[in-house]
Amino acid sequence: MLYFNKVGAGPPVVLVHGFPNDGSTWDTILPLLSTGYQYIIPDLPGAGKSEPLAELSMEQMARSVLEVLDHESIDKAIWVGHSMGGYTTLEAAQHFPERIQAISLVHSLASGDNEEKLEARRKSIKLLQNGDSGKSVFLRAMADNLFAKEFKTKHPEAVATVADKGMELPADTLAAFYNAIMLRSDKTEWLRTNNNIPVQWIIGEEDNATSMKEGLAQCYLAFLNEVQLYRSVGHMSMMETPKRLAKDLNSFFDFAWNRK
Repeated sequence: MLYFNKVGAGPPVVLVHGFPNDGSTWDTILPLLSTGYQYIIPDLPGAGKSEPLAELSMEQMARSVLEVLDHESIDKAIWVGHSMGGYTTLEAAQHFPERIQAISLVHSLASGDNEEKLEARRKSIKLLQNGDSGKSVFLRAMADNLFAKEFKTKHPEAVATVADKGMELPADTLAAFYNAIMLRSDKTEWLRTNNNIPVQWIIGEEDNATSMKEGLAQCYLAFLNEVQLYRSVGHMSMMETPKRLAKDLNSFFDFAWNRK
């Protein structure tokens, strides 16, 4: 089973991290989140303290998180997914919607990759296969791309933190995550037909990894959407604007657990 942290008491909220992070990605906002909820914070397979799987896919990641909820006797939870964690969350919503109270997509999308993005991911996987030197080149470039221009100029240490966290993972684990991301299925049709799960969208104006344009093109598709557009923010709002992200998440948690 996945390694996970459990914080607080109350209605459950699952915080699912993105690539190339682990559960610690939420440390910047955890002290700012409402004390009225219980937070389940897993490390996805191969990340942090969790053991890798022989083969990795979005469905396997979603089912691994579900196993944690089963272990904790949690029937239904809000799932918050950052980037790859959002893909995992949507996979969970498609396969076991009865276990989902609501979902928050933090800099994530329902669509699959277009051919240009697929080719870029293939090249990145080949780079990762060159060992530590290729891994370092990939992670430094990727981390630099995750932040808004002004923020990363003022906070180069934030860029280094993300790259260093990725360097803790073996190159083959990073490649496995990227391959799972690359092979994920498109969930836009699920959004159109989903008729009972509220969706929150956190969209960064300067997000180069999950573009604002794509996010805005999808953020009306579910039956009930809450959209938050962050000006001058990139892909890492938990580091770039933690107070606002925590405030918006707290408000969404209250809405999702109290709606009739």
